[in-house]
Amino acid sequence: MNPDNYFLKQDYRSHKIPRPFNDSEEDALTYQLEVYQFAADVIQKLGCRSVLDVGCGYALKLAKYIRPLCEKIVGVDQDHAIDYCNSNHAFGQWIVDNLEVPQTSFNEKFDLIVSADVVEHLVDPDSLLNYIRRCASENSRIIISTPERDLRRGADSMGPPANPAHVREWNKSEFAAYLKDRNFRILDHQIMNLKEGMPTCQTVLCTI
Repeated sequence: MNPDNYFLKQDYRSHKIPRPFNDSEEDALTYQLEVYQFAADVIQKLGCRSVLDVGCGYALKLAKYIRPLCEKIVGVDQDHAIDYCNSNHAFGQWIVDNLEVPQTSFNEKFDLIVSADVVEHLVDPDSLLNYIRRCASENSRIIISTPERDLRRGADSMGPPANPAHVREWNKSEFAAYLKDRNFRILDHQIMNLKEGMPTCQTVLCTI
């Protein structure tokens, strides 16, 4: 592992300039379902009353899995996704921000923070982790998912990712080392989306 390259293996190659990512209704209904089902379980077990989704996309999974359980929902994403949320959802607070250089500051801490398959899109993933940390207290729970590179690409993959919108992809041990180095305390780390034809992702439940 290379601490100077976000704990990826030595000589791993990243995309220097990723292709812009644009969500679609079909993708928003298809991907990361298990991540949001897991988030719903955490809400029910811990009685979370506020949820922040960093990189919420079209928020269709928030509507399906989170809204029935929690009234305070805030989503952050690019302008096209937030335009969709404002036009299609009668719940939530929707905020435009650039997660590479975020400008939004919150005056509250959230019980649960979700960031599903966002970190792999960022040239500087520390910007996302710092954003999450500012919105969390010691009692907050944080769920971060990202593709598991070895299961998707093979253990010998040296990058860059096959998806041109991904800057880099971690395997499970690398991602755990990266989060721990950034002072996140991992409570659970599991593989999800093992269905045929679905992407294989790793999902981390952690605190600060």
